[in-house]
Amino acid sequence: MQFLIQYAIRWRLVLMALGIVTLAGAYPVSTRLTTEQSVSSLFGDQDITLQQYENLKRWFGEDDVLVLMYRDEALPTPGGIERSRRLTEKVRALEGVTATLSPWVLNEAAEGMNQAKLLPFGLGDASPADKTPALMRPDDPVGKGLSDIFSGYTHSADYSHAAVVVMIDDQKTASTVAGLRDITTWWSQQQRVSNVSLVGEPVLVDEAFALVRRDGARLALVTIALLSLVLVLALLDVRLVLLLALVIGWSVVLTKATMFLAGISLSLIASILTAIVTVVAVTAVLHLGVRYHSRRGRGFSQIESTEEVMQRMAAPIFWTCATDAAGFAALCFSEILPVRQFGLMVALAAMNVFVAILLFTPTCLMLPELRWIRRIVPTRHLLTRTLRRLCFRVAAWFAGHRKWTVSAAAVVMVVAIVAVTRGETETSFLRNFRPDSTIVQDYGNVENNLGGAGVWDLVLDVPATLSNPFLSQVQTLQRDLLGELGGEAGLSKAISIADATEVLGRSSAGKWMPASVRIAAMRTRLPTFIGALISEPIGEAPQRRKLRVMLRSPEGLSADTKRELIANVQRIAAEHLQRWDAEAEPTTAEQTENEQPVAERVTVTGYYVIMTRLVDQLVSDQWRCFIVSAMLIWLLMGIATRSLRLATAALVPNLLPAFLVLAAVSLGGGRINMGAAMIAAVSVGLSIDGSVHLLTVYRRRRAIGRPPGQACVSAAGNIGAPVMLATFALVAGFSVLSTSEFIPTATFGTLVAWTLVIGTLINLSVLPALVRSLDR
Repeated sequence: MQFLIQYAIRWRLVLMALGIVTLAGAYPVSTRLTTEQSVSSLFGDQDITLQQYENLKRWFGEDDVLVLMYRDEALPTPGGIERSRRLTEKVRALEGVTATLSPWVLNEAAEGMNQAKLLPFGLGDASPADKTPALMRPDDPVGKGLSDIFSGYTHSADYSHAAVVVMIDDQKTASTVAGLRDITTWWSQQQRVSNVSLVGEPVLVDEAFALVRRDGARLALVTIALLSLVLVLALLDVRLVLLLALVIGWSVVLTKATMFLAGISLSLIASILTAIVTVVAVTAVLHLGVRYHSRRGRGFSQIESTEEVMQRMAAPIFWTCATDAAGFAALCFSEILPVRQFGLMVALAAMNVFVAILLFTPTCLMLPELRWIRRIVPTRHLLTRTLRRLCFRVAAWFAGHRKWTVSAAAVVMVVAIVAVTRGETETSFLRNFRPDSTIVQDYGNVENNLGGAGVWDLVLDVPATLSNPFLSQVQTLQRDLLGELGGEAGLSKAISIADATEVLGRSSAGKWMPASVRIAAMRTRLPTFIGALISEPIGEAPQRRKLRVMLRSPEGLSADTKRELIANVQRIAAEHLQRWDAEAEPTTAEQTENEQPVAERVTVTGYYVIMTRLVDQLVSDQWRCFIVSAMLIWLLMGIATRSLRLATAALVPNLLPAFLVLAAVSLGGGRINMGAAMIAAVSVGLSIDGSVHLLTVYRRRRAIGRPPGQACVSAAGNIGAPVMLATFALVAGFSVLSTSEFIPTATFGTLVAWTLVIGTLINLSVLPALVRSLDR
């Protein structure tokens, strides 16, 4: 390491030039990094949840569904239908929209099915003289049937609210959602229209990504500004501000450029990259700055101070970056693809910080000092001396009461672990937004007037040739689902191809049609909708079809209620499918032999299910990653300190902050959301810096013959000032996120801030006591 530092100082101008040239070359590449804005991107290709969702799209179309609802008390009039037509055609003209369903579309279908168009030779029903929209005529069997089926989808039961159900190309989600937002604004300004709301999982995800991107940019800006202010006020040295900007910028740009070249896209959680890099970089720069000015205050020259600082600080900074990288690399054990990619990305960024320190520190510290700063050198050291003395006294007290300190830490750890294991997870994606946000108010408006806004699907494997009796059995399944699972905390709607064909059977022409002809007739009126309910024949002989039952339930149900509801839907469907198999007579022995198990022929999927399983998977993954992270950091600390006892002493106080903050969430009645789940593995890397530097100084003190008690207290006082200064700035920066409209971001920012505070306090109190107890 000493040879490397000597080389870096000697060739500092060359390294600075190399760093700037590399930064200039990598920046254009880094700007080409794209963001993947889909929930499906959060899963690996082999994940069963993703496979089921991808199969749903393969069978029924690659489309996402949104609902644009509005209040129109004159809906059951020709004027109301005309307004529905205007809005529907406006939406249809938007690029990315593949299909629409609205009261106007249904009314056109109802009137068409009552005219002489279903059968040849004019054998259909005659057009009625009443000009009231067919969908709203109680004496129209087809219109009433369609009205009953789509009540809660395209209109409310009392016809006070209407909606356009929009199916959009999932490859153009972002641009189409933006266009629909513009249409929503335009429509809300029209006469006789009010309470316009746009909902749907693509809207939720788009809103989440927009908020996270904004919060990530704001966090980076505020944190870097505060850190620069701390560096100027505490050390009165703008060169350190320049060094911090170069280290953060170079590390982030090189990391993003590497991601682009590796074919990795940014995900929802990757927007905090700059903030994490800032956490790693700021403590390194503060340690360098505090020690550099300490040497300058003793009369050493710039070159002597720079050489001594680089020689002393290179090793602890390297091990800090290495342990940070190891902690984040442990995220590779997650089952969620973006989490794995995020772990690799931040691990690379952490090591890039060390490279950037070598490239830019010698030149920055050798830049000319401002003369006016030299005149106030005594004032410049006042703050750092005060913090050093405070840390010395705190460490001395806790080291002197080491038995009580270690025992209390152990008890707190056990209590926190028990509290965390009893915590609940938050699976409602809607609850990731604040109650007063527009998106939550829109969902509340839709749920109050149309029913549950949570949309999911039950997919059944059925024979390729459907009969009317079989479709009646499907309707029986739907009635049983609603009868057993319906209610405020259950299913509010279930629609399938069986409902559509039953409606057509109410007409004088349609009641004599077999199921296949009914489906074909309905397909001529509602082609996209029918295609989304029944697949084309698949597989080899005997061919099968996939039949889709579209389910609705409240979006904001608790995690346990959602899991139970999903499991019960699957159970009831499997029971009905087993009963159908028992009642049916196999046509051939081959069909019986090739029949799939019932459990494999029933699939429950959709955004609603995906988000429930995503958070569950994220929480379980994080604890596995947390354990791996702790093991990797323990091994690296063992190598760095050449003592497993010291490595153990360093690890224990860095595990405690994670358990404490998560226990506080659980005991406070909160739920573990995506932001809180990320803290488990991330927290070790956030608070390990103080431990690395303290143990490095401790080993040096021991090497020159100081006793353990004196060495650990002296080490705490030596590293206390930069650690506390960094904590102050970082806590202020991350606290900015607490005001975010996206609750996981707010939770993450708040918990990171508390983790940093607790980690700093523990490193200056519990760690010296542990070191004093273990190293005798």
